[in-house]
Amino acid sequence: MNRTPLLVSLVLSLVVVGLLGGLLATGTVPQLGLDLRGGISAIYTPVLDEGEEVDDEEFDVVLDETIEIIRNRVDALGVAEPEISRQGDDILVQLPGLDDAARAQEVIGATAQLTFRRVEGLTSPEALEEAGEDAPDCVGEVQDLAEDESGVLCSAEANVGADGEESYALYRVGPAEITGDGIEEAFATIGNGGWEVALEFQSDASGQFQQITADLACDRDAGQLGLFAIVLDGRVESAPGVNPGVACGQGIAGGAASITVGGQGQEDDGEAEAQDLALVLRTGALPITLEPSTFQTVSPTLGAQSLDAGLLAAGIGLVFVALYLIFFYRTLGVVSVLALSVFGVLVTGTLALLGRAGFALTLAGIAGIVVSIGITADSSILFFERIRDEVRLGKTVRTAVQRAYTSAFRTNLAGNTVTLAAAVILYFLAAGSVRGFALTLGLATVLDIAILAAFTRPVVFLLSDTRLMPRTSLRVQAPPRRQTRSGRAAAADAGSTEEVTK
Repeated sequence: MNRTPLLVSLVLSLVVVGLLGGLLATGTVPQLGLDLRGGISAIYTPVLDEGEEVDDEEFDVVLDETIEIIRNRVDALGVAEPEISRQGDDILVQLPGLDDAARAQEVIGATAQLTFRRVEGLTSPEALEEAGEDAPDCVGEVQDLAEDESGVLCSAEANVGADGEESYALYRVGPAEITGDGIEEAFATIGNGGWEVALEFQSDASGQFQQITADLACDRDAGQLGLFAIVLDGRVESAPGVNPGVACGQGIAGGAASITVGGQGQEDDGEAEAQDLALVLRTGALPITLEPSTFQTVSPTLGAQSLDAGLLAAGIGLVFVALYLIFFYRTLGVVSVLALSVFGVLVTGTLALLGRAGFALTLAGIAGIVVSIGITADSSILFFERIRDEVRLGKTVRTAVQRAYTSAFRTNLAGNTVTLAAAVILYFLAAGSVRGFALTLGLATVLDIAILAAFTRPVVFLLSDTRLMPRTSLRVQAPPRRQTRSGRAAAADAGSTEEVTK
């Protein structure tokens, strides 16, 4: 038996275990899912405008587009392993580790319909009443204008009077000339007046913006307002004028604008609002309005209790399996326990690495790991039983190990292939926590095959050449000795004599 390949395989497997063990020692642990870590779970229901009708095929397309936009927004929030999926006509959103429910609801559900409109004039409720027009409700939910419509819109911020009453500026605006689709980039930055969102337009929108600002500069020089309203979800966020340095007919080149959202002179005021606004503008507007039908926060304390219960179950199962293996298989039982320890380090370390890529461990995933403890133990038991069978047939321990491994590995590979196929099918066809179970089960199955080949095999092969694994440690009775021809003849004579005597 050539020891070199065995030693190389054993050393490499121990190096991998050492590296992952060192990673865990640095404090890197698997990311925890919503049921273990706590977080936010919500179901959003699409809401159509009154009188609006959408056929089923078009609705499915709109809903899929909405899910993709929400996923981009959630990814920008830095949530690990979010779950965003359809439940019939509703959208399920689960955000593990996020405890700011108000911010999550605002970011996810914000329609973010952005338009740029020329300001035709300022008005007031009294002026609108005299003209026979209805003043918009600036306190309740604001109805946005269609892109080709003109009308009156409220300012986003209220003005507080000396008596403490709030009032809103009313802008008469024209049709939308640039929409949010023309935005190339949006990011939060600090300006002279506080936090603001800087916008960069795409090439086509940039040319439109330059032409519009050129016209507005001429309006300004003619004594008109020359304002350009930035409208977000039916409210005028700001209505800046053209800088005096911009000449009539020249316009602002470069395609840049900004929305001021912060307070005067306070750098931290409005930072979160600016970042969230930039996020929803950057990821695009929702093609449909969403309302949260359920919105709940999962307590981290409850998740910690579930995690402790899962770890306790895994620990108890591992102790009982280890005691049984050592009692029944003795030396080989110790090898099996070492293989289980290697399995534990590899699974935990791999899940920690996957956590950096966004995977979060759920309670169902822990169930998959608990099940895999039995799978790993079965692989060792299969190998050991084949060794005992060979020894029972009269083979030496060394020969029995070599012959048993080939047969056991084929059987183990066939069984694990079926388990791995089931895990892959579950992962791609199932949803929710079932995918976590499928992933950990599939991962454990692959590691089980690798551990049997790269760790258990070389250890048992090397032990078979030592006194640490004698025939007696296998608890196998010695096979009956073969009788020689003279012995068989003597036995036959004795039997004949006995028969004559009778």
